[in-house]
Amino acid sequence: MRLRQIEYFVAICRHGSFSAAAAALLVAQPSLSQQIKALEREVGAELLERGRQGVALTTAGRVFLPKAQEVLRAVEAARKSVDDLINGEQGELHLLTVRSVASGVLPPAVARWHDRHPATVLHLHDYSHRKDLEAAMRAGDGDLAIGPRPADWDGEVTSLGFEGMVVAGRGPYSTERVTAAELAAAKWVHYEPEQGMAEVLDWTARSLSFTPRVVARVGQVAAALRLAVEGVGLVVIPANAVPHGWSHHVRVVDPPLFRELTAYSRGRMVHLTRRFAELLTSVRLPLVDAAELPPDALIR
Repeated sequence: MRLRQIEYFVAICRHGSFSAAAAALLVAQPSLSQQIKALEREVGAELLERGRQGVALTTAGRVFLPKAQEVLRAVEAARKSVDDLINGEQGELHLLTVRSVASGVLPPAVARWHDRHPATVLHLHDYSHRKDLEAAMRAGDGDLAIGPRPADWDGEVTSLGFEGMVVAGRGPYSTERVTAAELAAAKWVHYEPEQGMAEVLDWTARSLSFTPRVVARVGQVAAALRLAVEGVGLVVIPANAVPHGWSHHVRVVDPPLFRELTAYSRGRMVHLTRRFAELLTSVRLPLVDAAELPPDALIR
């Protein structure tokens, strides 16, 4: 049984004759008749009585008509749901990201999204480590991932900009920049291996040729920052994770450190995924454009 046959049957009942239904549907009357005969063969009963005064429903036709109308209404509702999804009128979007990005980068974009698409539901899932983020994305747990550029990724990847990294400590400091020699001489609050910022500190140490003298390890950026401010040791954190008014506790590394952030999907971005990725590139995020990076920047 084909949807077209059901549409033809309902149209004949609505218009009262084969000729009127054929004209309304813009099909040849012989073709319309063939499709109705095929439908009747499949259901095993005549649905319409043909006469000079037009057509009338048989007993079987009267039973079949309301069910056929339900089918067409369901199909139309399904089509509308897809149209609403494509147009951003409704739907759900699952975003995966790392914790520092969830709190420090995405809020302006999420607020703008709901201004434009108030009927959609956005699910935000955050992970401690970029490797966990990539694994979840590969497993199909989300529609779009926002985080550091993934390695060996087959899907679509869009660069969003570069996240500045700073070093925090007790402060206040007399200089805005901290040298590699100062970093090598300092005590450090490191991160547990399952926290993605552990990779950032290790990369910083390798890039500047020093070995951090670790005196504490934590699993959360906020906890690391509090320990650093209390004077336990220095810590590397994203600049956007520093609370307002705490600028006297942080310094930029000389040379400055940056991490690229991207939006990526398993395949080609479509529907709400594409719309959110485009929004990310149009909203002013706390990131640095590639053209604005300092010439001596170290980029992870």
